[in-house]
Amino acid sequence: MKKIISAVLAAAVMLSSATVVKDSYEPAEAADDDMIKIMCIGDSITDGYVPEYMGSYRKFLYHDLTEKGYKVDMVGVKDGGWTPVYTDPDTGESFEYDNENVGYSGYAVESYSGRSGIYEKLVETDCLKKYAPDIVTLQIGTNDIIDNRDVDETYASLEKLVDYILENIPEKSALFIAEIPPVDPNRPEVYDWFANYRHSADWQTQYTDEEAAEAIELNIKIYAANVCCLASSKNMDWGYSHDDFSVTNENGWTTFLTKVGVIENFEAITDVKTQLFDGVHPNNIGYRAIGKQYSEAILNYLEGKSTAPDEQPTTEAPTEPVEADKFTVSDLVKMSRYLLGCTKELIYTEAELAKYDHNKDGEVDVYDLVLGRKALLKAEELLG
Repeated sequence: MKKIISAVLAAAVMLSSATVVKDSYEPAEAADDDMIKIMCIGDSITDGYVPEYMGSYRKFLYHDLTEKGYKVDMVGVKDGGWTPVYTDPDTGESFEYDNENVGYSGYAVESYSGRSGIYEKLVETDCLKKYAPDIVTLQIGTNDIIDNRDVDETYASLEKLVDYILENIPEKSALFIAEIPPVDPNRPEVYDWFANYRHSADWQTQYTDEEAAEAIELNIKIYAANVCCLASSKNMDWGYSHDDFSVTNENGWTTFLTKVGVIENFEAITDVKTQLFDGVHPNNIGYRAIGKQYSEAILNYLEGKSTAPDEQPTTEAPTEPVEADKFTVSDLVKMSRYLLGCTKELIYTEAELAKYDHNKDGEVDVYDLVLGRKALLKAEELLG
């Protein structure tokens, strides 16, 4: 297992082969002042992948926001010009939704051998400048994980993509980066997609299905931590932090002052057997859960609700001794969420907070997050 963990950290994953889509839809006329333009960017989890799950999580995001009274214009180069209707087969609930998006099945963060990249697609279409969205969501990285692409290369590509988005949206617009949902890699429908996890790089060692699943889950957790780390870093670059105040913009929206937020989709899929239809792609049960994560994060932003921790972090006595010198992937994820204010019901013990203070300056900040990530990757490399 040591070797496969090392291989995971030297790599990361797909959805399906890229689908050719004609990007011919032109932007609509300028929206009303109180209209919120949202652009959902991503791979097949954003696209919807199959007709049965058309609209993906986007339809639930749109419905949740409009139910709250917001006027929403979903914008993008795909699927404009008509208004689909979704009807829940179990409850009979039915609603229309705006289907425009920038989701491409099979795309990675950035192009590499055998895989197209969403970065190149954004540059090619210039859709960020054309549509000037108020909010951008980014659901990407699953294909990099499926291919077992090097985690540092994936991180570098993600930062390049995020920088491009931030540089090409209006100054007062916000970006929300989503974590990758869990997968069920040993199902027959997707078993071969994860072939790079079932053997060592030199093909001399074969790994069991259980070892492969463990390595894939670790990679997804590392990606989640990297997303949080990147968001914290970019907010600092732009002068925003999780304890900033709420403001009201010229359109009358009260927003929580931030530039880059995180959608906690790793928490959305709690049962891969019932929420994924093939082991990677959600069904409508899964999409509804993911859509709720999106709508909650965006509603917090629009309504000025800070999810940041109190001035004094919530702590309680640990139920068992904490190894102060043992910093794990779970610690990195939890530390990242502490810095972003995505704490929800998380409890932070004094021992944990002390462990997160890597430079021992008495504060837990983004610098400690970067040091923690580097220390973790170095420790994992040594295992090999």
